[in-house]
Amino acid sequence: MKQDSLLFAPMEINGMHLKNRLVKSATYEAMAAADGSVTDQLIDMYTSLAKGGAGLTITGYAYIQENGHCMPLQTAVFSDDHIPGLRKLVDAVHQEGGKIALQIAHAGRQTTSDLIGGQTPMAPSAIEADPLFHTEPRAMTIEEISETIDAFGAAAARCKQAGFDAVQLHGAHGYLIAQFLSPFTNRRTDEWGGNTENRMRFAKEVIKKVRSTVGPNYPVLIKISVEEGVENGLTIEESCIIAKGLADAGVDAIEVSGGIVADTAFVMSRGEVPIDQMAGGLEGDAKAQTEQALYSIVNSVKMEEAYWLSHAEKIKEVAGAVPVMLVGGMKYPQTMATIVQENKADFISMARALIREPALPREMAEGRKSPVKCGYCNRCLAAVVGGQPLKCYNRL
Repeated sequence: MKQDSLLFAPMEINGMHLKNRLVKSATYEAMAAADGSVTDQLIDMYTSLAKGGAGLTITGYAYIQENGHCMPLQTAVFSDDHIPGLRKLVDAVHQEGGKIALQIAHAGRQTTSDLIGGQTPMAPSAIEADPLFHTEPRAMTIEEISETIDAFGAAAARCKQAGFDAVQLHGAHGYLIAQFLSPFTNRRTDEWGGNTENRMRFAKEVIKKVRSTVGPNYPVLIKISVEEGVENGLTIEESCIIAKGLADAGVDAIEVSGGIVADTAFVMSRGEVPIDQMAGGLEGDAKAQTEQALYSIVNSVKMEEAYWLSHAEKIKEVAGAVPVMLVGGMKYPQTMATIVQENKADFISMARALIREPALPREMAEGRKSPVKCGYCNRCLAAVVGGQPLKCYNRL
């Protein structure tokens, strides 16, 4: 890779100086302690990524309320008690010269009653159970909506207090912010649902609250699903309206992704579908339902390089000066460089490729032209769903 490539040119996001345009996209790690606190294993993984040379590393989602817990061994940020461990993580990354953002989220309907202390998961609307969590959520009250918005703000303040360089709101993949944005999951008829503007209200109020807690000069990023792959779900046309609304609301960067974890996970993570792994721990109707859902999509989610590229170009057209990050199926260094050079996206995000090769950014900066070694088998995705730590499970 030529050193004069824009891919390795520095760029700032609201005062955060990044040495290049490569981003480690957020991925659930299954490495936190049972109470959500940071472990040495988690720190070691992010230290390795920082040494690898990405301009920015974004952590896997941290839950902002106890009832927003999505998966076991998920990092938490709902209490000040979590700050010391998070600060230790930040310090380790900074020591290697890296920049790190904390991704914060609420599971909404994408959890189980067992995981949140016997409560019924809450969501914008009470809708049918999904094929992954097999749980019917209840509709949030107005009071709960307000409390959750406040919780996002408090979590962002803890993020800043712990020393993170930025915070990213998880507004993609079917988590709570995305649930409000999407007509598939938001079927409310009050001011929090209905038309696009009403469905954006929750995200905008979260941004407003976060901004009030971290101040104007702290980077606030957001990740969105621009296509959800379900009937009556978000499409790129409506997502362009949403992206412009979020940019106007004051976010500092928008990461473009797609899919819903509970319903269309492999729209998000295209490639092979490891059905045996995904359904292996289930029994009875749950197992049959999951297998049927996965078999039905095998041929429609084949790997394609930079598969959200055309969507990112459309988002960039409406985002104004707000930078756009593109994730999904990155393969060749030259493709990544060309995307940035041609102003189709401002940053290239990778998750699976950097799980396989943490040092990939440094090697690209030194001239590497060969494709990434990740085969997009998605065994890492299946592993973390099963409670195994995030790593490459296909080093053959």
